[in-house]
Amino acid sequence: MSRLIILGAGGIGTVAADIARCQGFDVVGFLDDRSEKQGTVLCGTPVLGDFNLLPELRQVVGQVVVAFSNCRGRLDVAHSALSYGFSLPNLIHPSAIISQHARLEQGSIIMPGVIVNSGAYIGNNTILNTAASVDHECRIGDGVHIGPGARLSGLVIVGNATWIGIGTLIRESIRIGSDVLLGAGSLVLSDIPNGVVAYGSPARVIRENVVGSEKQQCELRAKCPEVG
Repeated sequence: MSRLIILGAGGIGTVAADIARCQGFDVVGFLDDRSEKQGTVLCGTPVLGDFNLLPELRQVVGQVVVAFSNCRGRLDVAHSALSYGFSLPNLIHPSAIISQHARLEQGSIIMPGVIVNSGAYIGNNTILNTAASVDHECRIGDGVHIGPGARLSGLVIVGNATWIGIGTLIRESIRIGSDVLLGAGSLVLSDIPNGVVAYGSPARVIRENVVGSEKQQCELRAKCPEVG
């Protein structure tokens, strides 16, 4: 049985752990930089410490998955894990439907009920959340989060580290830039540029995105619930 550590001890991390166990992984524990998480136990699995433990744990565990919501932060931590020699498997829930003609890069989390259709490309360290669908020939960049129930029509392109909110609908052949926060329940009928917050029906650009810490992104979503 392959041993695995989950990087991130929040909701996404616990779902990732469940999926990993479905795939036969031995989930050794979580790592999380938040002090209040240290020493706790989630779903029967301990939080072993913060990300500084990665080099030490490499001696006994060979694989990690990065499972928290901050898109740029997820890519940064994944890069560090690779530099220490870890491999990053994909976690795919058994209820997900993934075309044999789709391509998935490493370190992604595919949650229950997800559909990925023929010719789609899913980049590194991407999260496809519960019941999201990615249709034919879409190209999803690295570090993207596609929220629960979001629907992407065919030939959609999504840039790196973009967050697509729950229940969002995206018309075919749309291009969405990198570092975008696209709000919950949006209807996207035209292209969205890099580095903005956009939402609505139809979606429109509201302001520039704050690309920074998990805390900054959480604060932005708190001030602007439509982005959630």
